Amino acid sequence: MKNSLLITVPLVAMLWSCGGPNPEHDTMMAEHRARMTADSAKHAEVEQMKQTAQRFLEMWFSGKTEGIAEIVGDNFKSNIPMPGVSSTGIQQLKDMIAKSTGAFTDNKTEEMHLIAEGDRVVAHYRWKGVNSGSMGEGMPATNKPIDVHTVDVLRFENGKVVEHWGYMEEFKMMEQLGMMGGEEAGAK
Repeated sequence: MKNSLLITVPLVAMLWSCGGPNPEHDTMMAEHRARMTADSAKHAEVEQMKQTAQRFLEMWFSGKTEGIAEIVGDNFKSNIPMPGVSSTGIQQLKDMIAKSTGAFTDNKTEEMHLIAEGDRVVAHYRWKGVNSGSMGEGMPATNKPIDVHTVDVLRFENGKVVEHWGYMEEFKMMEQLGMMGGEEAGAK
């Protein structure tokens, strides 16, 4: 009996320390579960923003704006000056898309990077198209192709795009269109 008591007492003590009430352990586990849940929710939000950014770009280059209010907020603002566009909100974006797809057709994009952090998504991609329409006063269609890299930054509120910045290789595009520099411009 003495031997069984020597084995039983330490075994009970060990089991009690591992499985008994331990408020510190319980608190740590609850905090860990909360962090995991928050991380999972944040990951889902980031993925949703990336998908919305892809839809935004698809609308821009296709010219098809059906469902635009699902992904763009009423208070939308683009920080890209576009001659002839003075509207605001969603209508500003619709007008910009119409002007862009009126000036460039056969638009194709190749996604290179899509990065999301905080309330922003940055899209870096290659854009190919043909300048088949006027880009504004004094800039008639050249019917020449372009192939440039572009970066768009989209800011989100409540799951919708509310602000936009866009940057591209403008000088390269103008050279490709024969509007400045290069051999093409000199041949005019």
